[in-house]
Amino acid sequence: MSEGDLYAGREQTLVKHYILEHYLERFAHIVGSAWDAITYVDCFSGPWNARSERLEDSSFAVALAQLRAARTNLTDLKRARGRPLLELRCYFLEKDAAAFTKLREFAMGIGDVEIGTRNAALEESIHEIVAFVSERQSDAFPFIFVDPTGWTGFGLDVIQPLLRLRPGEVLVNFMTGHILRFAEHPDPTIQQSFDRLFGSTEYRARIVGLAGLDREDELVRCYCDAIRQAGGYDYVCTAIVLHPEYDRTHFHLIYATRSQKGVEVFKQVEKKAMGVMEKARSDAQKRRREAQSGQLDLLSATQMHDPRHYDSLRERHLAVAKSKTEELLQASRTLAFDDAWVAALSHPLVWESDLKSWIGEWKKDGRIEIAGMKPNERFPSRGRGHQLVRKGQ
Repeated sequence: MSEGDLYAGREQTLVKHYILEHYLERFAHIVGSAWDAITYVDCFSGPWNARSERLEDSSFAVALAQLRAARTNLTDLKRARGRPLLELRCYFLEKDAAAFTKLREFAMGIGDVEIGTRNAALEESIHEIVAFVSERQSDAFPFIFVDPTGWTGFGLDVIQPLLRLRPGEVLVNFMTGHILRFAEHPDPTIQQSFDRLFGSTEYRARIVGLAGLDREDELVRCYCDAIRQAGGYDYVCTAIVLHPEYDRTHFHLIYATRSQKGVEVFKQVEKKAMGVMEKARSDAQKRRREAQSGQLDLLSATQMHDPRHYDSLRERHLAVAKSKTEELLQASRTLAFDDAWVAALSHPLVWESDLKSWIGEWKKDGRIEIAGMKPNERFPSRGRGHQLVRKGQ
């Protein structure tokens, strides 16, 4: 089956898998060149709605393919350095019995990767996961993927031991669409489940009086803040995944790391993924129009697609990121480019090229000058000690 057939009707999963696949591609090469092993943990493995007989459109198969490819590509480098070949370790968790049967059959067919599986809920399995990771804590870098179907079963108190793993990175699917509908539900049981999700009741006060995108953005910020604090992460980024057919957010992917290099790679992947998302959305919306009308569109899906919702979201986040960066510049006469870079790129739909465009604009207007650049350097870059120096009052 083609990729279009595999993901037709679930284009949001295509985008999620694109980000997972292409981030892990770079992650595995970077980490694998320095570490002896990689430990990959999928806390809600499924498979769910996979159409490929070989489960190629499942998250665990997508991840495993990239880890294996990196191991192959790093073979010569490892040998040249006199280091052992990259070892791959995976832990796949799934509580649904039927899904777990498929997962276990898949895992049993893998002979070149150490794989642990468990048919249980995440809440019952934290100790086992931490023990699996800890077996190679000294020479294996862990990556944790938390991809639930709702907002329960991965409260902050539950996943905190995974977040605190050092070294380690995490990617969490924050099911925005569901969470928006129930975040202020009067039912005490639902309220308690949200309190566990966020790790406190602080989010309630932060969203009082907010509606629409303001409420959505603040809920996501609340969760990012909670993840950052619980895991002691230096950087947390988000990627927006829109509903395939309607102009609303389906979920956010929350990425947490202690490495600026990780941020750089994630943001590069996010940028490319947005093009994939809009193309997939145009195909999904074309399919819906034709099903409703009973007639084929005369123009292509891309020609018929209305990008205004995506464009407005990007403009919204660009404005916020630019304003926050300007606030940092106003608060101190000198702002390290690295600090400006982190502040800007922590927002979704904002790229390094945007930050450099603002800097060029501010420099042209005589608002700043750039210190620390060598004669052959045209633009400031991360990690080179470049400074944005505010001019005037």
